[in-house]
Amino acid sequence: MPNHFNLRVYGAACELSWVVQQCLDAFDVTRVPGLRGQLLSAVGSIAANTSEGAGRGSTAQFLNHLRIALGSANETRTHLMRARNEARLPAKSYFLCDAKALVTARMLASLIRRIEEDEAHRQNDRITTRS
Repeated sequence: MPNHFNLRVYGAACELSWVVQQCLDAFDVTRVPGLRGQLLSAVGSIAANTSEGAGRGSTAQFLNHLRIALGSANETRTHLMRARNEARLPAKSYFLCDAKALVTARMLASLIRRIEEDEAHRQNDRITTRS
């Protein structure tokens, strides 16, 4: 498994978490109880699951954690939209955070797809060499 520090998506997830934290610190989202905590939990989960998955011993476990991280990226985007609509997070802050969350989600989806394709090729090669 790769070292998570070498994964570009891990860096993007850490940057996203920092940007979201900065936007929330600059704006009071207490109008919607629990939203701040939910948002910080979701955004923090992206990097955490990427890191944890990279530390696991199998490709299947790594993929599972990357899928969880992708779900957290989507959850982050939903909470950001709620912050904009219900808590009146300024549009500039929303669009900055959402763009970074979208890029991170696309990076995760691409990495998942690449690993799945590589795994399928390995499986195919094993079957071909047995025949």
